[in-house]
Amino acid sequence: MLTYVILFSLLSTLLGDRPERAVIVCYKYEGADHFEYIPVKQDYDKSWDIPVVSGAVFEDKINETGWTTLSIFTSERFPEHYQAYWAGFLETNLTYSLTSAHFLNTLANVCPQPYSQECIEIRSYLSTNLEYMINTGISLGSQDKFWHQIEMQMWQLMGMSDAFTHKFIENSKDLTEDHLKTLKDRLMDIYLLQLSGDLWELTEALSLKSLVRRFGPFARTPNFGPSCSALIKLTESDVYLSHVTWSPYVDMLRVLKNYQFPWKGSSTQDSNTVPGSVITFSSYPSVISSIDDFYITNSRLVVIETTISNSNKDLWKYVRSGARSSVFTPFRAMAANRLARNGPEWVSYFKRNNSGTYNNEWMVFDANLFHPGKSLPSKGLLIVAEQVPGLVYHEDVTEVLIRQRYWPSYNLPYFPIVYNISGARAKAEEFGDWYDYNVTARAKIFRRDVEKVKNLATMHELMRYNDFRNDPLSRCNCTPPYTAENAISARNDLNDPNGTYPISSFKYRLHGGTDVKITNYTMLYNMNMLATSGPTYSDLPPFQWSKLPVPVERPRMHPDKWMFTPVMTNFGPGESGCRALRAGRSPLLSVF
Repeated sequence: MLTYVILFSLLSTLLGDRPERAVIVCYKYEGADHFEYIPVKQDYDKSWDIPVVSGAVFEDKINETGWTTLSIFTSERFPEHYQAYWAGFLETNLTYSLTSAHFLNTLANVCPQPYSQECIEIRSYLSTNLEYMINTGISLGSQDKFWHQIEMQMWQLMGMSDAFTHKFIENSKDLTEDHLKTLKDRLMDIYLLQLSGDLWELTEALSLKSLVRRFGPFARTPNFGPSCSALIKLTESDVYLSHVTWSPYVDMLRVLKNYQFPWKGSSTQDSNTVPGSVITFSSYPSVISSIDDFYITNSRLVVIETTISNSNKDLWKYVRSGARSSVFTPFRAMAANRLARNGPEWVSYFKRNNSGTYNNEWMVFDANLFHPGKSLPSKGLLIVAEQVPGLVYHEDVTEVLIRQRYWPSYNLPYFPIVYNISGARAKAEEFGDWYDYNVTARAKIFRRDVEKVKNLATMHELMRYNDFRNDPLSRCNCTPPYTAENAISARNDLNDPNGTYPISSFKYRLHGGTDVKITNYTMLYNMNMLATSGPTYSDLPPFQWSKLPVPVERPRMHPDKWMFTPVMTNFGPGESGCRALRAGRSPLLSVF
């Protein structure tokens, strides 16, 4: 049976001394595996002499740097469902306060009880779909690599859910498939956080109109404003890969993560460890994917996306019929990250069981084929895939990258087939150039300024760029005659609350660029990135909750003033297991 406990992280929060390191150990007793949660001190102690299933290091520097960091490892000595479950448990246990704050800031009140009819409908869809994923993962995981990875992610979420609801499983006899199947009854907290990118399009597809409005402030979709800028830039001796998240400002409780999970390609004993067993990525509390998305894998792939969405109502039929056949985007992306050795393989896994939600342009850069100062390959360096309901279309665009020396991404489809079928062309015909891939504001800004990128500092400067009051490319048929939306890193809180704007995305909103992440050849080989948290302030006043023209309550655990300098992750290649826990080093380094 489940043992109900007040977890150590909750006790320590009350006592003012929350631990930053913890392990789960496993020992045999009366014919079963038993588990114990052990907080770890800075100094070496005898706990290292016990078999460790999983360990985690969490550091909260949100008030100093705007970031928290989390590193988790698991041991291949133990069954993989142990590894996945306890990795999830440790993450939510150590980040419990942050996770609770993030949930309360974003999704907690979307479907309050008693549930409305629309909430009952979306719960039914999510429950049916989750049951399908769990059952298929269990039945096919021994022979199908993709489904084994989906099953492991479900175990990871089960561990998170138990930690979030203060449950601790002490005996392995309780860590069963039947227990995993109960996850479908816990949909509206930890599981819902995984789907912040998928929810709006799901509610739109199901015609749940009141939920469309409720999810809107937290959605990652161009229908509520573009979501992200990305750039891959080749220089003479390096490559820079960067992503700027555009999101509601309530989403700014962030975690830079490093997962070291030596999982196998399938549940059979003779299966090899997956190529992407180590992943560094930007993320959110108790979310097992990036959502932004920005990943660096130890298979030397850098995976980035920006949202393109779907406004073609005829395509929603693929979503409505997908409850028993589809897998939501974040789970497919993480499966592909772990299984793929190159760009084409990544797409081959990702396109399976397309949910038609959180529709994005994905860029997969294969750093195995890039060697500074040497000639570039004719193919395989950059694969781009674009998803809409019913279709994942991809091409090798290495030739385009080499010819242009850069690849930009800004929430519009590149491929004509996707541009047309997604409804983007129809929007361009209705609203004009802002929906035109070649002449929208960010396309022109990237084209004008990309040659200024010579090093890490100039890449950072471009990706944080917003000079909307002075840049002619930020102008619009508006009053006043410009919008902070038309920049590489938007600052819509600086638009006029009383202004007149022809497109809703141009208006005053607490939405914009909330970070930047950059990696280059050296950093990606060390599984690291440079990152700056919060809205851009280079040519603008810093964002501050207490100084908004339209006062709002500051979200839980948010700093008031977001004016942070760049930091660099310091996870370190190959430093895993107990060695990483003993090191006691800061996972962030100041730069610039």
